Amino acid sequence: MAETFVIRKSSFNIFWRILEIWRPETWVLFLALIAGGIATIWSYSKDYIIAYGDAESHLNIAKRVVDSLTPEFAQLGGIWLPLPHIFLMPFVYFDWLWRTGLAGSIVSGIAFIISAVYIYKIAHLLTKNTGASFLAALVFILNPNILYLQSTPMTELSLIVFFVLSSYNFILFLKDEELLPLIMAAFFGFCATLSRYDGWALVMMEAGILFLYYFPVAFGFGGEDEPEGENDAGEDIATLEDRSLFKETWSLFEGRLILFGTLAFAGIALWLFWSFLILGDPLYFTHSQFSANSQQMGWLAKGQLPAYHNIIASLKYYFVTAMSSAGVFIFIAAILGMLLFLFDRASKNRFFILLLLLVPFFFNVLTLFLGQSIIFIPSLTPITFEWTLFNVRYGVMMVPFVAIFLGYLANRSGIFGKTLIVGLIVAQTVLYIIGFSPVLALDDGTRGLSSQAAKLPDAQYWLEAHYDGGLVLMDDYKRLLSVIRTPIPMKNIIYIGNKPYWEESLVAPETYARWIIIQKGDELWNKIYEDPGLNGRLYKYFEKAYTSEDILIFRRMRDN
Repeated sequence: MAETFVIRKSSFNIFWRILEIWRPETWVLFLALIAGGIATIWSYSKDYIIAYGDAESHLNIAKRVVDSLTPEFAQLGGIWLPLPHIFLMPFVYFDWLWRTGLAGSIVSGIAFIISAVYIYKIAHLLTKNTGASFLAALVFILNPNILYLQSTPMTELSLIVFFVLSSYNFILFLKDEELLPLIMAAFFGFCATLSRYDGWALVMMEAGILFLYYFPVAFGFGGEDEPEGENDAGEDIATLEDRSLFKETWSLFEGRLILFGTLAFAGIALWLFWSFLILGDPLYFTHSQFSANSQQMGWLAKGQLPAYHNIIASLKYYFVTAMSSAGVFIFIAAILGMLLFLFDRASKNRFFILLLLLVPFFFNVLTLFLGQSIIFIPSLTPITFEWTLFNVRYGVMMVPFVAIFLGYLANRSGIFGKTLIVGLIVAQTVLYIIGFSPVLALDDGTRGLSSQAAKLPDAQYWLEAHYDGGLVLMDDYKRLLSVIRTPIPMKNIIYIGNKPYWEESLVAPETYARWIIIQKGDELWNKIYEDPGLNGRLYKYFEKAYTSEDILIFRRMRDN
């Protein structure tokens, strides 16, 4: 009878058997899926998925390709790189996924899960320690900035996944010099170059590392010193051997560089050709009125581009942004892990691996310095500036680096060190929860300059209540209204990319449109409203239905 209540010791083994069913990578995938799903549900419940203005723009670009007045691939445009929008296309076809932004959540969420798995794999390549590698993946999975962005259509996760995949395969190549990992690194680098311009820096760095990897042997560095007293014949033989080694090594480098570069740089070549084909200018994205550089020059004119041609400010702005995005405690611990890795003579190719994983840092500092990018962060930006919170999401590009080297630090630490690291992670999580450490990516999306949700005008709500069908002529570059939040179908929008509708409407606005939405200073304001002849034509066929200080909405008269 007593034996009925006895629990055999072997019964507890069931728990461990369950854990052993899945490999660590599978557990990482499962945790990423759960965490990402919870974050997306939360973002959806708060209407934060399309809080960023750029989030809606990415969805709209993809929607125009598959379901607009003039559906075609030319709607991809020539500013933002196309691959994230191509990924969105199958999902934005469905209006509900487009309007809620969940189309973007699917794409970013998949990228998030794959990134987590391969951050584990990179950490395992460096440490050969399952626990430390799992901790690295966990740091990435639980980062609140990453969790928020993976619930949105923003393109950061699309780049991160290709950066991580390419880096993993490139490190594999450095380890064994097998060709398949090099080809895979090139392929994922190709994808990165078509996702964000950061990807261009990635493949350039990888090509540079290939050169540095073969450079010492090819040019006579790294060999052993010859003993003194060698005769001339011995020197001649050594010289011949060196020349033979040079030719052999150089040929090997040349072949592998061509193999890598042909695929890795094909994305850049395709983008330049595409820009030339549809816009007549292969460098359209660098200097057009819609380019990042043109926008930054506007800030420069106001005296509000603090990192421009200032390397110290560029370093400071991105360092603080990256540290704030990863969490101060976690970031400092990762820097310590990086230093341990750097001085670990047993770690083969450590300099090359470090250069590779630091690409996001180098790229963002450079673009800040050149005026191709801008970041406003409250702790550094003067309060006299118009805005003090802008583009801080760029800091999340360093989260994979932080996660990997925190895992490396854990691997090199003893019991006390590992306990301290876990304590730092817990402390940083508490700081995020209580609000002491802000979730910068979320803050910028909901109340910063990047936010559209925080700046919706009254005209938005008026149009939602009064739109009753018909084509709408508007210049959406100014983002005067959120089309996604209105009942207007995308196929009823006439914007600058709808040829010939747009050009003909600038000459005769009544030709197609039933509604015209004009914002002060936009293309329609300058070309139609300010032009005396076209202004008269406007009032002949349309009546002013809504007026505010900056926005006018015209509705076609019923008799016309």
